[in-house]
Amino acid sequence: MEEGVDATNVLLIQFKMKRGFLLDEIWVLTVSASFQRANVYKSVDSTTDNKDFKESLKSFIVNLSNRYINEYIDEAAHIDNIKSIGTFSTSYAHILNDGQLCFGVCQKLLNLYLKYLWCLDILKFPPPHFPVDRIIQTKLKISKPYSWTQMNNETNYLEVIRTARSVLNQYNAQNLAELELLLFNRRN
Repeated sequence: MEEGVDATNVLLIQFKMKRGFLLDEIWVLTVSASFQRANVYKSVDSTTDNKDFKESLKSFIVNLSNRYINEYIDEAAHIDNIKSIGTFSTSYAHILNDGQLCFGVCQKLLNLYLKYLWCLDILKFPPPHFPVDRIIQTKLKISKPYSWTQMNNETNYLEVIRTARSVLNQYNAQNLAELELLLFNRRN
């Protein structure tokens, strides 16, 4: 019996290590996609501050995302969560252009991270929204896509979300997250 317990413990440790590895990789992908075109930092000279910021940001977003694991988060609460990332980032105003992350970068960070968690079946419910970027706007046939890296509030973002909602049936999608996956997969 003791061997079974040891084997179970080993499997549990391996599972936790593998899951931790995947979650760390997902974070790297999320930050890369969210920061790549956004010109987030004032300068590239403050590597230590940037690393500290990314670690604190990860902790903040992981804590936020934990709310989504077993609970459906409505649109108003989701928008508030996106805004809270911008507010959090003001603590790092000394290294960030405009003193904080803009709404567009914040939505990309949270929505992309949630998308990955949902695809790994970590979330019980699909995320309320999807990561808004130029590619998804083009797929939605928005004639003049908004620059997500320049979005300073939710106005243009919510226009994209409304447009997506209006075509859900056209794609036989159950929700916005599923629609985005359908459109994302079709572009590859």
